[in-house]
Amino acid sequence: MFERFLSRDTSGTIKGLTLEWQCPDCAGLNFRILSRGSRSAGEYPTHCRYCKAKFRVLFTPPNRPVEGEDNFMDPLDAEDFSEDEETDMIRDFAEIAALRADAAPQKTILEKEKALELKIDFARRRRR
Repeated sequence: MFERFLSRDTSGTIKGLTLEWQCPDCAGLNFRILSRGSRSAGEYPTHCRYCKAKFRVLFTPPNRPVEGEDNFMDPLDAEDFSEDEETDMIRDFAEIAALRADAAPQKTILEKEKALELKIDFARRRRR
């Protein structure tokens, strides 16, 4: 009855910026965008978004940085975007990084990158 309130261990995988893990209780697939520090820790305390059970997700830390993360994050930090705009752009970048990790077709990745560039340009113009 109280198992939901106790944290248990489960395993997950890192794809780009995203931690993916399946809940052992309800079999729901969970995603979480992690910072560089969280990705290097090898574990992340969280809960299932479906059944709310607590878990410590264990994963192998990536052995190399995510391609293009610094080039994306540095200019993004320098801009004066709203928190919602910045979160939306980071989610889009995380999706692109996950597509690269899954070896998605190059055309799909290029389309997503172009859409992200347009979103950033639109937000910049709107600020002025």
